[in-house]
Amino acid sequence: MVQVREIVVNMGPQHPSTHGVFRIKLWLDGEVVVKSEPIIGYLHRGVEKLAEHRTYAQFTPITDRLDYLAAISNELGWVEAVEKLMGIEVPQRAEYIRVILTELTRIASHLVWLGTHALDIGVMTLVLYCFREREHILDIFEMVTGGRLTCHAFRIGGLPQDVPEGFVDKVKEFV
Repeated sequence: MVQVREIVVNMGPQHPSTHGVFRIKLWLDGEVVVKSEPIIGYLHRGVEKLAEHRTYAQFTPITDRLDYLAAISNELGWVEAVEKLMGIEVPQRAEYIRVILTELTRIASHLVWLGTHALDIGVMTLVLYCFREREHILDIFEMVTGGRLTCHAFRIGGLPQDVPEGFVDKVKEFV
């Protein structure tokens, strides 16, 4: 007769942006989960230490790397926090452009989620469609910032420069 005893297993932390920033502790009795403890928000990169010896502006591009599928969204949260702390007012046009780029980031991120989720359940065609559409968004990012993944799109106080000619048409075409 085989004796089974309870064991504790750690699942994760998962890699940021792929299937979530998440760790879960499982208590198992054989193959049966007896108890679980979810631990969310598990970023283990030491970015706080990197920030200690940089100015607010020097830290901005590092926020791109916290979640590379939502790089622009991370930047927005950072620069808006700094602007609020410093009492900086951002031009309205820059705010509009920031929202557009951040929403495109959200869509691109959701396309990766949907595509990889479909792949997890055995659907290959949807992956191709999702990544094809995401490429259009990355083309827009490249047009504006020169980058496709970690774009460094925002600066404290606004943008590094205005959007290039053809930006509006490219966004409308995608939407």
